[in-house]
Amino acid sequence: MHFSKILAPVVALLATSASASPIEKRAVTADQMVTTINKIIQQSKSLATIAQNLNPMSGVPLLGPGAGSGTTDYQQLIDGFKGIITTGTTAVTSMDGTQPYTDTAAEQKVCDAFSNFVVVHQNLLKIVIGKSGLLEGIFLGPVAAVLRSLEGVVDTLAFGIIDSVPFCADKATSDKSNLDDTLGKAVCAYTPAGSLGLNLFC
Repeated sequence: MHFSKILAPVVALLATSASASPIEKRAVTADQMVTTINKIIQQSKSLATIAQNLNPMSGVPLLGPGAGSGTTDYQQLIDGFKGIITTGTTAVTSMDGTQPYTDTAAEQKVCDAFSNFVVVHQNLLKIVIGKSGLLEGIFLGPVAAVLRSLEGVVDTLAFGIIDSVPFCADKATSDKSNLDDTLGKAVCAYTPAGSLGLNLFC
């Protein structure tokens, strides 16, 4: 599969994000692929709730009587994306060697799951983009870094899915293109030039 050509650099990139046990390389069935996609969908939905509650005081120490720490939404956001990255990396590694499916019904299930993932993940990313103007400069870097790692994993995973479903590859490719656009905007929104809150650069 052509996505395996970019597997190694992606795994190397994520080595600092998670310490994973050795993963057995194997072909995955369509049902297993759907299960993995659905897991990432659920992770994205849960993270969307955290992102929606993100506020300017996230992670900022509070001063005054009874002082403590601000809410931890910011770090939870980072950790949530790392969880998605870990799931995606495991899936990419396991998919190495998977041949295109020949059962059109099974292919359609995979494509439907991927299409649903794109919708849910775009919703998450749009929420995150909308919150970028709330964060101080010191917070932008870590978010941008994890989004870049996410972008690499999602891109590789999507190529693997597309290679596996010739019956509906065109639709999956179109979905990937839409997601790529939103991911790019999310990364841009958390870079200094794109974080003005006015979409002047992103």
